Amino acid sequence: MSDPASSAERGEDERTMEEIMATIGKAVTEESQSGGTEDRDAGADDDVLELVDEVPREEDAAPAAGQESLVSTAAAAVSAEAFAGLAEAVEEDRSTARRLPVSKGGETIEDMVRAMLKPMLNEWLDAHLPDIVERLVEEEIQRLSRPGRR
Repeated sequence: MSDPASSAERGEDERTMEEIMATIGKAVTEESQSGGTEDRDAGADDDVLELVDEVPREEDAAPAAGQESLVSTAAAAVSAEAFAGLAEAVEEDRSTARRLPVSKGGETIEDMVRAMLKPMLNEWLDAHLPDIVERLVEEEIQRLSRPGRR
């Protein structure tokens, strides 16, 4: 009942466990080596911190030891490519917008919209504002004239 796919998965798991154990062993060794020097140098000068040992930087995209990645590397690559395309399109759109004038130095689109909306807004306010003000004033008078609400 041994499945070849499960054998391959077990091989990957074992290899991953070996890598994890090697990483842990390396970290413990480095910690014990650096821990001894910190104790000796601690009394010499408490105000100065000297960092002399450079730790090699691991690749940022790799998941932490003992953790599985939530997405496959193929999905991550496709997503990164899509975001790069989006960023490129936005930058291209911005550069195009900088080159294209909205107007020829005269009235802008915003000015035209404002000029077209002003008569409509005036008409609406003339028709509705007196009723709105009257209703709100009446409600406020009613609220103030109720007993116990002063």
